[in-house]
Amino acid sequence: MKEIVGELRKNYERGFGFLFQQIEDASDEVWAAKTGKFVYWQHLYHAFVCIDFFILPADKELDPGPSTRGVAMFAELPEEPLSKGVVREFGRKKKAEADAWLDGLKDEDLSKKHEGASKRRNMEVTVGMTLSNMIAHNFYHVGCNDTTLRGNGCPGVY
Repeated sequence: MKEIVGELRKNYERGFGFLFQQIEDASDEVWAAKTGKFVYWQHLYHAFVCIDFFILPADKELDPGPSTRGVAMFAELPEEPLSKGVVREFGRKKKAEADAWLDGLKDEDLSKKHEGASKRRNMEVTVGMTLSNMIAHNFYHVGCNDTTLRGNGCPGVY
């Protein structure tokens, strides 16, 4: 049965849609603008890298993709922005990996411990909590970037 997973997936798809829309909606100026302490594109990139945090098994490491782990995890500011094309393609790759993970979930899996996320968070979390956190994390970064879009005279996506 996948009724609950299917319902949660609707919000998951919506959040990813917003992230990809924010790639397209950003002018070059907005793309390089800071949202709080970090750069607009860095929020998108971070959201895509963190898919690994949520879905990977305990024995796998996060893939920092075409930049550094420090840039991906907000430990450092980037020297140069990644292009929209690079971020878009990396995002598509990470979404495909998350899609495959979701495709394998059943409703009864939601209450089971997620070993990888539990290890990375240093606390026991379920698959359902992990999925919920992934969705919330994506929407958080959509909100950060919507602030930058609006502050630069553009409509937000959410």
